[in-house]
Amino acid sequence: MVKTIQSYSDVKTSNQGAVIALGNFDGIHRGHQAVIDAAKDIASKTGKPLALAMFDPHPTRYFKPDLPPYLLMSRKVREEVLTEMTIDICYEIPFDDALRNMDDEEFVETVLHQGLGISHVVVGDDFGYGKKRCGNIETLQKHCGARDIGVTPIKPIGLHKLYGKYGSTEVRDALRNGNVFHAAHMLTRPWQVDGVVSLGAQRGRTIGFPTANVAFGDFVRPKHGVYCVELRLENENIWRPAVANTGTRPTVGGEEARIEAHIFDFDQDIYGQHVDVRFRSFIREEMKFESFDILKSQIEKDARGARAVFSI
Repeated sequence: MVKTIQSYSDVKTSNQGAVIALGNFDGIHRGHQAVIDAAKDIASKTGKPLALAMFDPHPTRYFKPDLPPYLLMSRKVREEVLTEMTIDICYEIPFDDALRNMDDEEFVETVLHQGLGISHVVVGDDFGYGKKRCGNIETLQKHCGARDIGVTPIKPIGLHKLYGKYGSTEVRDALRNGNVFHAAHMLTRPWQVDGVVSLGAQRGRTIGFPTANVAFGDFVRPKHGVYCVELRLENENIWRPAVANTGTRPTVGGEEARIEAHIFDFDQDIYGQHVDVRFRSFIREEMKFESFDILKSQIEKDARGARAVFSI
């Protein structure tokens, strides 16, 4: 389990001296992993702890509180991923008015040097920080060097010029286009959403397709449509194949987008459970049907198609 520290002040000496990967790390995609891997290599060679340092809330949410939902991963999923990556510490740096108003040198002195007491920082070479993003990789090297803190910049990486770099924006764009395969490639794992199963209108039960309804919350909205997904229930380590709709359900007058997942060959009451949903493939776009009977017929086709994908 990763040790999480939600402050940069009064950090115990035992939690200082780390080599940190610094950034926003929403999604922890291949680009982020390159930064983390470089920090891991330095930590291993120097015998220092390996840490991730990120901002909470995400700076985008701080500066644009009315922005539509955009997050790629929850705190829970991030902790699972970081545990698999053998990160020792996760510093969650509070992004507030005080941090916003620090200039580049004050950030290095107050947060990195006096606060976290780091020995080395690894960042993307396009890293910007400080009030009005006054700092860049050159000023970071200057201010950290004056405090005997090492700095390693990492160039962006990508698949090829057709797809561009691996980045959180690129992952969001792929999901908004329904391209969950490319999103999974950039993330190195299927995109995963988690939330509590809520009670819906229960229309699915009337046609033999009961669904687990999960709100998207602040997760980015994928392209509305039908997907092959897998669900993992609380206290289970197995992923159950399912077919899911992720739109607003226009045929029945729905308004808010949510996940409605029908788990194959499953009949348990899971209302109130916290579940994980990972997206495997896109089946079709959301459509409005002339009647509920026509919708039912299409759901049956979608279910057959999803079963074929899962070979069940």
